[in-house]
Amino acid sequence: MRKTAIILVAVLLAFVVIMQGWTRGAEEPVPVEEPAEPEAVPVELRFGAMPLGSSWYVYAATITKLLEDVLPGGSSVEVIPHGGGIANPLSVQQGMAEVALANVATSNWAHQGIQMYEGRETPDIRALAGGLNKVFALVIFSDRYIERTGIDTLEELIAQQARARVITKPEGSTAPPVARMMLDQHGITFDTIKEWGGSFTQVDGGQIPALMRDGQADVWFDVVPPGHPAVTEAMLTIDLTMISLGDETIDGLSPYGLPRDIIPADTWPNQPNDVVTVMPGTVIIAHADLPEDVAYQITKIICENKAALVEAHASIEPFVPEEAWKPENTGIPLHPGAERYYRERGWK
Repeated sequence: MRKTAIILVAVLLAFVVIMQGWTRGAEEPVPVEEPAEPEAVPVELRFGAMPLGSSWYVYAATITKLLEDVLPGGSSVEVIPHGGGIANPLSVQQGMAEVALANVATSNWAHQGIQMYEGRETPDIRALAGGLNKVFALVIFSDRYIERTGIDTLEELIAQQARARVITKPEGSTAPPVARMMLDQHGITFDTIKEWGGSFTQVDGGQIPALMRDGQADVWFDVVPPGHPAVTEAMLTIDLTMISLGDETIDGLSPYGLPRDIIPADTWPNQPNDVVTVMPGTVIIAHADLPEDVAYQITKIICENKAALVEAHASIEPFVPEEAWKPENTGIPLHPGAERYYRERGWK
């Protein structure tokens, strides 16, 4: 009897253990909740450019279109159809645009608070991508002036304190400050030119060819991209010579966002030789407060879509994405988001 009771207890215990196993096996595992992905926050960007029809407007509109596929849903990008190389650094600093096109040189001056930016420096502007195109500083002599004086370089004109009638664009263009900086490398100003018996005239760029043609000006300072129509017209219809700048002039300009560059022969009509000059260039800038991931995405879009940018405007052909971060192509410090992109690509 006792043996039977022991066997019965053992059977009952085994049954309990088996039932517990079945019960546990029948239970569904408790799912582990994954942390929710943070929702991408829409962004609103204003992109400073230049008036409708300008190359910079086309650049900005093309980049804006490319950004539509990568920015968070509900984002918007507005192209601002005014401003320019001088105004846009101020627009970004003052919060009127988050992103903008600017000249490398003017961004450099604005960041330092020199030239036309004295007293209104822009310490918060940062670069995303530079070297988008070529914009050359030109010094053009009338052949009649060369024949009359025997002077065919800027440095020689200054050394001889020669009389010359100088012409350039109005204030607001990049041309006047670049010309002043060229003269400043030799310790003179436009007033000095006047003291030597010359003159200094500022008129709309489209009027300059006629004044050169009529013999009312001898030396023309300008800052333009290749193929600029006024320069093309002048080189076709007037006997003019584009002159190279000397090493002393160029070396003094380099720290101000004006690096040495070469205008290849035949860039303009009747320009048979290479011309050594400086190149203000074009850079896309942003405010330092632009979120890092947004700056990263904009930089990535620009650098990885060169073909689309060139298709929109052929002047972007000289752009080298691998060099878009270099100081000579930006003129100002990089935005951290842009710097992250270039480091990830192994370019910096």
